[in-house]
Amino acid sequence: MKFISVVFFTAALIGTWHLVHEPRPVAESVHAGIQNDLRNIIADYIRQNRPGTEDVHFESLWTETISDRQVKAHFRYWFDDRDQESGESAAVHIEGSAVLNKVDENEEVVTWSFDELSIADTKITFETPIQITARPGAPLIEEADQTDVQ
Repeated sequence: MKFISVVFFTAALIGTWHLVHEPRPVAESVHAGIQNDLRNIIADYIRQNRPGTEDVHFESLWTETISDRQVKAHFRYWFDDRDQESGESAAVHIEGSAVLNKVDENEEVVTWSFDELSIADTKITFETPIQITARPGAPLIEEADQTDVQ
């Protein structure tokens, strides 16, 4: 019985050692490069298209290997958006993911294409709350003028 336990333990050790030391389809340095470039692309896009935007803050940005030719990036970030006319500010929180496909690879550089973007959740927090006035007892839907209905 002890012999079977020793054989099983040895097989498990060898199997896990091979799993840990198996070459990765996408290197960690490639993941770090994708994360850095994606962070810059998102921040530049926001600054160009939203002139009132202040700093972009990334809460999380991580990538996972889907296959040797495909990586999925998950992100969560926020930025302060200031209205140019009124000066009002709101914090915009965005969460989503992007799928990148490998286009080309050589010894010096790996090129990825940004093919799919999915925004899962967006939340806006207003610095100055917007006031909404409701009239108690008012009908939920305004009744149409009967002369307009044929």
